[in-house]
Amino acid sequence: MLKRTVLIVDDQQINRKILGRILSDDYQVIYACDGEEAVDILRQQGEDISAVLLDIVMPKMDGYEVLKIMGEDSSLSKIPVIVSSQMEGDAAELKALALGAQDFIAKPYKADIIRHRLGNMIKLRETAAMINKAEKDELTGLYNKQFFYEKVQEKLLQSPEESFDILCIGVERFKLINETYGDKKGDEVLCHIAQVMLEACRGMNICGRFAADEFYALIPYKENRDSDVIKNHFEKVNEFPIDMDIKLHCGLYQITDEQLPISTMCDRAKLAADVNRGKFDTPYSYYDDSLREKLLEEQFITSSMQTALTQHQFQVYYQPKYDLNTELIAGAEALVRWIHPEKGFLSPGAFIPLFEKNGFITQLDRYVWEKVCQDIRRWLDLGYPAVAISVNVSRADIYNPRLTEILLELIAKYNIPLHFLHLEITESAYTDTPEQIIAVVNRLRSLGFVIEMDDFGSGYSSLNMLADMPVDVLKLDMKFIQMESKKTSGKGILSFVISLAKWLDLAVVAEGVETSEQIASLRSMDCNYVQGFYYARPMKQSDFENLLQTSKTTQMVCTSRTAEQYVEHLHKENSSVDGHIMVIVDDIEVNRAVLASTFLDDYVIVEKENGKTAWDYLEAHYQDVEIIMLDLLMPVMDGFQLLEKIRSDERTRELPVIITSQGDTESEERALEMHADDFISKPYKPDLIKHRVHNVVSSYRLLHLQTKAKDTDDVSESTDLPGYLEPLIARYIEALKPHFDIVRLVEPKHTMVICDGSNQEDCSHHFCFSVWGKQARCNNCISLRALETQGRCSKLEYSDNGLYFVISEYVSYEESGAVIEMVTRLDDEYVDNVFEKDLLYMKLDEIHQQLEFDELTGIYNRRHIEKYLPAYVDNARKCGKDIGIAMIDVDSFKELNDSRGHLLGDVALKNVAGILEANIAKSKGDFVARFGGDEFMIVCRDIPLNVFENRITGVSHLITYMTVDDEKINIGISAGCVNISEFPEYTVEELVKKADERLYKAKHSGRGVVVAKDFD
Repeated sequence: MLKRTVLIVDDQQINRKILGRILSDDYQVIYACDGEEAVDILRQQGEDISAVLLDIVMPKMDGYEVLKIMGEDSSLSKIPVIVSSQMEGDAAELKALALGAQDFIAKPYKADIIRHRLGNMIKLRETAAMINKAEKDELTGLYNKQFFYEKVQEKLLQSPEESFDILCIGVERFKLINETYGDKKGDEVLCHIAQVMLEACRGMNICGRFAADEFYALIPYKENRDSDVIKNHFEKVNEFPIDMDIKLHCGLYQITDEQLPISTMCDRAKLAADVNRGKFDTPYSYYDDSLREKLLEEQFITSSMQTALTQHQFQVYYQPKYDLNTELIAGAEALVRWIHPEKGFLSPGAFIPLFEKNGFITQLDRYVWEKVCQDIRRWLDLGYPAVAISVNVSRADIYNPRLTEILLELIAKYNIPLHFLHLEITESAYTDTPEQIIAVVNRLRSLGFVIEMDDFGSGYSSLNMLADMPVDVLKLDMKFIQMESKKTSGKGILSFVISLAKWLDLAVVAEGVETSEQIASLRSMDCNYVQGFYYARPMKQSDFENLLQTSKTTQMVCTSRTAEQYVEHLHKENSSVDGHIMVIVDDIEVNRAVLASTFLDDYVIVEKENGKTAWDYLEAHYQDVEIIMLDLLMPVMDGFQLLEKIRSDERTRELPVIITSQGDTESEERALEMHADDFISKPYKPDLIKHRVHNVVSSYRLLHLQTKAKDTDDVSESTDLPGYLEPLIARYIEALKPHFDIVRLVEPKHTMVICDGSNQEDCSHHFCFSVWGKQARCNNCISLRALETQGRCSKLEYSDNGLYFVISEYVSYEESGAVIEMVTRLDDEYVDNVFEKDLLYMKLDEIHQQLEFDELTGIYNRRHIEKYLPAYVDNARKCGKDIGIAMIDVDSFKELNDSRGHLLGDVALKNVAGILEANIAKSKGDFVARFGGDEFMIVCRDIPLNVFENRITGVSHLITYMTVDDEKINIGISAGCVNISEFPEYTVEELVKKADERLYKAKHSGRGVVVAKDFD
């Protein structure tokens, strides 16, 4: 049987032995010889200690001081204490009891009395704890829901002549506190609020906690309740040490009918608190008849919703979206309306929020999706001009693991093209659980669905997340449009958001547009599409069908520009090509159709079913063709034959050609040997194809412009850019400067700023999350590989003088390429309105910490090395300890990349990083970091050279091959090692250089070699 633990605290060994002998048969006994030791034991093992036998007179810390410390600690104060002393008189006993002792025994000890009193006290404490646990909320100590109900009922029966209120308090955005500071700090906030409530309700002390941030109390009713008193308590809540205002919403229900269930009273108080949510100028709201009517309305909606769905009382209305330039219908949003047989039209604002709470929204969404798919199929069958319809996807839908399956089943059931069904997801859904939502939406986009973000501009963190959000269309929040377009500064904010969205390849829809002034303003900002009462209200399906029949339509496209498109725009007037032509050559019609639908918005598509007809077309129109997508296996003239003709003819030699085939590795190698520009395997992935085509075409465009610039030397003489820049890059900078505050050209390998084309003088004063100068930065600021894969990325930068948004885009420049960075300083008013600054800067500091990790491999990066290695070395030398530093290089990595592609190379780097990290770090402070490219650094602290060499050699034996797609690929690492004890006078840079020299010798000695000393 498990014994309870008793702590005996006495400075006299004889007393400890006597008490131990008395109690050891029944208890697990531990000892402390003074007060300080006792407090240490209590703090470490307090949860396991059932009671304390405490002497009063002791050196260092007496028993009174121990009692005082225990009383001030909420967990230790619950442990019962019996005080023992030889001091005469009642004063010592009274003082001990006043400080929290439960009993007092005098010396000499009487065994039976001690055992009896100790047993009774422990039993009493445990019984009280069980009762308390059943009645009380475990975290805060307030009543739980059931016992709060009982205590309120008991009080009402005891005091029938008195009037009371039920008080409900909730914490605004409590989830944000947990996310920002962690659950532990969130729990401390809740405990602090509980203490403030108990203090405010002193007398009755009937307070409860029902849910995470939901508190209740019974308080005396006051006819004219003093708002200042409640505000004072709110101020006490904000005394909690946290860098964020804790905002509360408060509701009161006056108990006028004591026959009501207490649960109903609490529901009414909560309803009043929900009404008070966000009203920071009003400390509380009272429940009244209007709220009662709302409650009844909600009950009616809840009881009627399933019947309404079965009887098709829900109807789909359509509100058209218009192309702002052509004023043609470009799409529509599907909106649900409830037409009740008795109550008539019910406002969506009345039932949609309730459905989102009770989960019925998922059934309603599926109903709407199916009706929309039915209608699209009907319009296609009748030959009506079809447009994309956007449907709402709630966050509850996102959590459904069958979401993708449900949508694909509907698409297949009605046989409609994916691009006709747009999925609208509100901005708040992304900010709630971004990782999960982004993963699901990425999956939907990869299948071909178009994603629209609804209500953009309503959230505080929208801009900070925008670069990572998988969306295609941005819908600007209706209130954002209506309020901000009335202000001069607001137009600047809107203009920036629209420009930013388009730079991120997002189409922009402004919703809630009601006036001609708003239309003119949005048109001047180059907004793409509008939706609102100015053009059309939501309408029945039949009315929308009539509108489609009688109106011209167009398809929604993204009109954003890339950097090179800005440059191209400068000399478009000199081009003889009216449209970019893509020639698709494939004998299988469905393959041509897939490619054509992917690039329909970007190119004039010309389809040819074999090499012969394609060549005939190229001979006549080669000057107008921008890209050729070529299948290899075709009748009449296959792809190899056509490719040979293209490359051998002076007129077509420079045309970019991408092979699209099911071919094997041999076919790919042969095509590339014949100077095909890229090879894409079937089945096609739209995002991948678009990226690959973009890269190939961009390369040819830039080459063409570069040649033209060198031939004509037509860079403006007025440019103030450095003369050493290539003419093409100078044109880039000049073309972009009017559109951005700062334009930088960065060489990614060393992250050096080659050129700063700035329209302001303080470019050097803003920073990439941490301090970096105008000419050099941390390595993680730019990842050339990431930019080559994504084409563009964006980030926030901040400094004392403001917040900046930076778009980084890869461009061809010399051998390694470069990155153009386009920087816009955010309008102060926009920052004030859209961001919650304290939270934003906290989040950016979080990202600052994350910047020490390599994006590809997940291990530390060079920034971490530069930050910590010098301090490690200095400290080791002061303490007389040793540190091992190894430079690691992946053998034949360039050959692997060149022969198998960057994607496989990335897999290799990830695998190597994982093995190194799993097998190297043995003690605190050891780390593995990616130094750059295929180089890694290993740092081990307090390790002799021979042990370090053996450790590196051991891990090199683990990296001999890897398996990718069931294929075994040989791979290895070479290493150069150095210990700081070898070179006491060397700086960190010299130590790293020495390790690098030994790595060089290792690589020239064969594969998988480790060199840890100098040799000739």
